[in-house]
Amino acid sequence: MLYVLYGHQFWARKKLRELLEKARERESALFKLSSASFVPLAGYFSADLFGKKVVLVGEYLLENPEYERELTELAGRLAASDNIVFLLEEGLAQDWEERFRDAGAKLEKFKNLPEEKFFSWARDEALKFGLALSAAELKVLAEEFDFDPWTIAAKLERMSLEKIKISGKNFFSEPNYFQFADLAFARRKYEALKLLRGFVKQGLGGEEAFWKLWWKIKTLRMIDSGQGNLGLHPYVLQKSRADLKNFSSEELKKLSYELLDIFSEVRRGEESFEEGLEKILLKL
Repeated sequence: MLYVLYGHQFWARKKLRELLEKARERESALFKLSSASFVPLAGYFSADLFGKKVVLVGEYLLENPEYERELTELAGRLAASDNIVFLLEEGLAQDWEERFRDAGAKLEKFKNLPEEKFFSWARDEALKFGLALSAAELKVLAEEFDFDPWTIAAKLERMSLEKIKISGKNFFSEPNYFQFADLAFARRKYEALKLLRGFVKQGLGGEEAFWKLWWKIKTLRMIDSGQGNLGLHPYVLQKSRADLKNFSSEELKKLSYELLDIFSEVRRGEESFEEGLEKILLKL
């Protein structure tokens, strides 16, 4: 079976996690590939050594010309295979949509949620962190962070750890991470760097600055890819199109990979968010 999940990466990855959880319940063998991998797809048609189904997750494989060639040739066989292949892509050109459908793949495109469903998700996410938020509090949170699920999820986690209230002085006096991202993508790197160091001096660290930068670059890459309606607020869309004038498509792709590297290094304890972001800003 071949599944292709594409579009808004937060919701696509959420669905992927749910599907992988089901696969783990069946104790399937799990493998992962990225666009930088060198392992051919042809090796994933047979079962593992114990006769169990193989589950393969391929992230952004279409960014690699070799995987493009393989998928052109093997999409039909992957769709008909007993093994399960999940492909995660940010955007999908129309010819690839048609190619995958003709091969028998199951496609699912993700957009940001309508307002009512978004609030329902945010309410459930808050409850996971032990936060019972009212409708008014959820509205304040969503509007403050442009209905961005990446930033809101990170915000809720920190709120649960620090017991920050959603309304009142504590919430609104926090650093303006949106201003930090705007400065970075306006290539005003020294002003952005000064702001980042100000966050650190206040004892707030750089994690929220990282997530805001991550959301911004994901949005820019989606717009740059020429996708249709992204469900963005008109003001956000206008600002993003202005930022796009400062970066080429290749620069945006490179920056997104560098941010992924920072995330991995932080999780391994090899670097802090502040150190990683400083390196990126100095290269802008």
